[in-house]
Amino acid sequence: MVKQERKRYILFNIINETPHRYNKIELINVIWNSIWRYYGLSVVNKMGLWIIDLNLEKNYGIIKFSHNSKELIISALSLVREIKGKRVIITPIKTSGTIKKIKKIKKEILK
Repeated sequence: MVKQERKRYILFNIINETPHRYNKIELINVIWNSIWRYYGLSVVNKMGLWIIDLNLEKNYGIIKFSHNSKELIISALSLVREIKGKRVIITPIKTSGTIKKIKKIKKEILK
């Protein structure tokens, strides 16, 4: 019997140096490149990384990933320095095991 892989969710904040526009695909590419650069392809294959929610106007997002790669995802987010040549900081706010809980926390924090 195959066990279903457990998932985790991270609510993160994007801090911009100057107001600028980028899209979801550019953010995903920057996060993937950060993971590939620091951890390699063998680790990336096991992460199961997905962006569930992204609001670029309020500068937050939710990422879904495998529970085994929590520390790697947090460090990879922290290592992102720029998007399209503009300086940014991506800070993880909260980690949860359920999407329901992370959305509740998002509503509380980002009123």
